[in-house]
Amino acid sequence: MSEAEMEFIEIEDAPEQEFTYVVQVKLHNTTKPYSFGTDDPTIKDGDWVVVETVQGIELGECQGAPILKEKYPIAIPLKPVLRIADEQDKQDYEDNFGYAEEAMRICEEEIQDLGLGMNLLNATYALDRSKVLFIYTAEQRVDFRELLKRLSSRLHCRIELRQIGDRDQAKMVGGIGLCGMECCCSRFKTRFDNISINMAKNQQLALNIEKLSGMCGKLMCCLKYENEAYEELTAGLPKLGAHIEYDGELYRVTSINVIANEARIENPDTYQTITVDDLREKAELRKGVTIKRTSDTTHQKRIIQKMIERESASTQEMAPVEATPVARPQAKEPQRQHNNRNRKNQNRRERRDEQPQNTNVTVRTFKAKKDA
Repeated sequence: MSEAEMEFIEIEDAPEQEFTYVVQVKLHNTTKPYSFGTDDPTIKDGDWVVVETVQGIELGECQGAPILKEKYPIAIPLKPVLRIADEQDKQDYEDNFGYAEEAMRICEEEIQDLGLGMNLLNATYALDRSKVLFIYTAEQRVDFRELLKRLSSRLHCRIELRQIGDRDQAKMVGGIGLCGMECCCSRFKTRFDNISINMAKNQQLALNIEKLSGMCGKLMCCLKYENEAYEELTAGLPKLGAHIEYDGELYRVTSINVIANEARIENPDTYQTITVDDLREKAELRKGVTIKRTSDTTHQKRIIQKMIERESASTQEMAPVEATPVARPQAKEPQRQHNNRNRKNQNRRERRDEQPQNTNVTVRTFKAKKDA
């Protein structure tokens, strides 16, 4: 029995029944134990017991000794522990795995014969084989009324078909995640959390959906593990791209690394790397204020000034005798090429003016007649 079916064991409506003790029982294909009521104090940790669930009669393993109900208050009605399992119950439990494989093969044949868009995942028999549960996935709703009729005639027991989602499928099938470990849902998680893309933004992760998604195609559950810590560390900090005033100057926040306790702020003239605590305490948020960029002329003048300073510094290192002859040919060479180009253009215009102008003249030619 999978975790998806057992979520409703403790909340299913049932007649109120008083029990003296409460015992935790772990069922097959579940990751957490469930509470059942009993009046038998002889049950011990590790005993196999037969319990009644909403899915029928099941076999489970006790996880601890019974506890008095007064010390373990619970507001919902409990299902009973019917008895301690004997050898026949254990044998029936083992035999049900073989019957479940045969039932799954029959169900797959009928699905292919009817052409239904279903992906069958698992089949589970109740301990007394009075009921079989089929779990499947499908992209859309499936009309399986005809399938139920065929399965009932071939298996001769109660049939239940249940559709689950992608996350439940990944929990049942299992697999290896990007971290190299088994998926959290199939290893230890007992319930699915609500995961949003804002959790990735809080941790400043690259918003690459393929890398942030697990085997189920949804956002990975581990995004929530450190989300509360990041929310606490980033409390009171401006967002990336926000404009702030720090030490009397306007800056724009370009990066924040709460783990390294560093933040980078920039403006067109300079940048600073400050601590996250200083950004939280000393910086003041300026809404509606934008940092104006310097004009192109001012920016060019600043670049030219830096180039002049760099050239003057390099000239001082060179000998003065070697600096003079090198600079003169470089300054005259562009002017000489310009004069040669102008002289060639002038000669070309003069030759064009000397050529006679063409006029529209019709010329007729006559051939001499040959003697007869």
